[in-house]
Amino acid sequence: MKKVILFGVPTHGNIGDAAIVIAEEKFIRDNLNKYEYIKVLDDETKDKIEEMKNIIKDEDIILLHGGGNLGDEYMICEERRRMVIEAFPNNKIILMPQSIYFNDTEIGKKELENTKKLYNSHKHLTLVAREEVSFNIMKKEFANVNVILTPDIVMYLNKTQNTERHGVVLAMRKDIEKILTAEQMEKINDDISKYFESKTITDTHLGDAEISCEMREKVVEDKLEEFRKSQLVITDRLHGMIFAAITSTPCIALGNYNHKIESSFEWLRHKEYIKFLKDTKDLEEAIIELKDKNVNYNNEFAVKEYKQILDIINN
Repeated sequence: MKKVILFGVPTHGNIGDAAIVIAEEKFIRDNLNKYEYIKVLDDETKDKIEEMKNIIKDEDIILLHGGGNLGDEYMICEERRRMVIEAFPNNKIILMPQSIYFNDTEIGKKELENTKKLYNSHKHLTLVAREEVSFNIMKKEFANVNVILTPDIVMYLNKTQNTERHGVVLAMRKDIEKILTAEQMEKINDDISKYFESKTITDTHLGDAEISCEMREKVVEDKLEEFRKSQLVITDRLHGMIFAAITSTPCIALGNYNHKIESSFEWLRHKEYIKFLKDTKDLEEAIIELKDKNVNYNNEFAVKEYKQILDIINN
């Protein structure tokens, strides 16, 4: 029996990453059920590679966990990914939908060159960009690699349920990707107070807490339920926007320091209950427009795009 191996399954506290794993595994169950499925946790990569060399045959498919860590900002993820690509030169390797961002610094340029050299040397590597900016960068930098474009894999999920909605969920970053000022946050809070009786402050990251494989479904479902029960989500997190989309929750997404949210929004632009704002000046107008929207998510637009991944596996 052929195998499909998912490398890089995370256990850190990012609920967006946990949702990516859930979507990746559902995608595998739905479409690759003739394959034996094996997963390798991200922090086990180095120790497991030698063991996997004895198990993985040339006809087996290797998937690399998707997300937003292709770059020098999260180097440990990139280093582990390089280990896998270097260890299995004869296998089809598919990097699941990712964003790329190398800083324009000496370190960033050096690491991009290291990544380019390795990726471009692999004969069976496919990179899946999850938005157009990353797609264009990948096409430019990885001339010898197959590059395709699909939505973030979490859009494969449809988590809509009928439930009563109350108040607003405010899901904002506290990390290096945050760009909103104190004045902008004050405006957000002032505008919210005009139209909503309650406000829930949350995040799609648990900080230093880990999300084990056993906890993953519950942690993600609890967060989705928090979104489902709200009239509106305001967020500067990519998966804040996507969680709102897949739970049919009206959402105002605000930009962060790179292209991830604005470029990913293009997949959701046709959803009238999702809005992207570059800053907060039009926030109140957007709140008025969205606060009573009632629309159901349909994932057919995304499922159609993921067929490209299956075509690569099957051909």
